[in-house]
Amino acid sequence: MAEPERWDVEVNVMVEAGENIGVMDLRLLGEVLARLGQVVSEASRFVGSRLGLPDEQAAVDAPEGNFYADGWMLRFAEGDLPICEPYGVGVLFEGLRPVRLEDLREADSIED
Repeated sequence: MAEPERWDVEVNVMVEAGENIGVMDLRLLGEVLARLGQVVSEASRFVGSRLGLPDEQAAVDAPEGNFYADGWMLRFAEGDLPICEPYGVGVLFEGLRPVRLEDLREADSIED
């Protein structure tokens, strides 16, 4: 059996100031974390398939899971594809299923 692909993944839980942590779907967060390698690999294939790449595997890297009160997105912060400049590309999920590619090229820069 082939060894599964390994990813170094940053995970962020995004809570607005004053927002109750109880609004987060912590069970879903736990499911995603338990299957993180599989989820990231599936998201990478999803990017490739949505962009019409022949091997269904996009040249994306630096995955980052961002969890919000109303859902979550896996962002690939780096990649060899034009859509990845300058902020990467996002894959929006419903539960554990990727449903939409998010083009972040026009996103606003976040100042520290």
